[in-house]
Amino acid sequence: MPKSLDLDRLRRFEPAAPPEKDSRNAPAPSREHVDAAEQRWPSREPVLDGQISIKGPLATIRRFKALCKSDRRTYADMLTILMDNFERRS
Repeated sequence: MPKSLDLDRLRRFEPAAPPEKDSRNAPAPSREHVDAAEQRWPSREPVLDGQISIKGPLATIRRFKALCKSDRRTYADMLTILMDNFERRS
């Protein structure tokens, strides 16, 4: 017979709620504390990534891939750079 489900153990894997800050009583974090917080293991919070598919002329797709490869960038990084430059000119 299977064991019953232990819901308390499952709650440990839920996303952590950000702690409420009481600026009146809380001391300012030291630089050492901030450095330690930045070096922790990555969070188990979900990554907010998406995916698209672009259909276009093969020459344009190859040109974009070559541009990304020559600059050693991911497609998403290069798309961000191109959009930022376009918005600055507009």
